[in-house]
Amino acid sequence: MNIRHGDLALLAIKTLPENLTVSTSKKLMTGSGGNDHTFTDGTFYPNINGQTLGYLVAVDGTKLLHPDHGALVPNSNLREVIVPAGIYQVVRQVEQTHDAMRFVED
Repeated sequence: MNIRHGDLALLAIKTLPENLTVSTSKKLMTGSGGNDHTFTDGTFYPNINGQTLGYLVAVDGTKLLHPDHGALVPNSNLREVIVPAGIYQVVRQVEQTHDAMRFVED
């Protein structure tokens, strides 16, 4: 299963690449509007390479959080999307315009 989350996407993969380092941060990226895409539960391995920002290992209960995407979290200004358990490549989305390829802006 793949998940689109504004200017970020999670692409399901089977295995993690080798030689990754665990991040201590819960931030996957800062979106084009200045808002962070964060997560709960799970493990993020940053590995910036082109569009790829890293890899997320989601467990039961992992959620993506952002002010603009998903269901409103009660008593919060954030919205959430539930991420099924699995391994995901975290990428910055791009789109083709009449002039060139560019990053998706949120």
